[in-house]
Amino acid sequence: MKIKLFAAVLFASLLLLPAGAAQADEPDVDSAEVPAPHTPTLIFYLAGFDTQPDVDAIRASVGKLKSAVIVAVNTNRSYARIRFDSHIVSYHQVAQAIAGAGKTLGKNYDPCLVFYVREYAQSNNAAKVDAIFSGKRLNTRVVVRPLDKSKGEFTVHFRPLKIDPNVTAPQGFNGGHLHHPISDPPPRGLGLTSGYASEYAPISF
Repeated sequence: MKIKLFAAVLFASLLLLPAGAAQADEPDVDSAEVPAPHTPTLIFYLAGFDTQPDVDAIRASVGKLKSAVIVAVNTNRSYARIRFDSHIVSYHQVAQAIAGAGKTLGKNYDPCLVFYVREYAQSNNAAKVDAIFSGKRLNTRVVVRPLDKSKGEFTVHFRPLKIDPNVTAPQGFNGGHLHHPISDPPPRGLGLTSGYASEYAPISF
């Protein structure tokens, strides 16, 4: 009797969920595929990404980039997960394609990544990492903003990029521009653990 009552309550509670509450990702490719070297899957957080036209616009724009594929999108949580070869197109070029998709709909998606430095709050690491974040050349390409310093989490926002159609190499900001100076062994880098988020986690801008 108790089991039947529990099942009935569970079924009723599922019926009362908001229509979009259980919306899963809309996958384009198998996210379990083993990526090739230099082929990250990144989660781009977006502003105002909440309708099917938004999804269609991003798919059309990102689809024009060599090696780039959309792994999943989620309009309830405003993000897109994208896989690409960073030796063919840069993080910046993917972000630029996303931003361009938003412009076709009169929107500013402001695509951003989450970058983490695990040992940021330890010892005197914060000052060293902040010095890298404030680098003049880096700041012509991206803006790094603190998300949660206690966890060493930051958002990376992209400045407009002017693409040179005659250049075949990746242009603008790429992942190594932060990862190498922070994670390479001394003296080339700080030897700290860092990376870019590839899975969804709630964040507040």
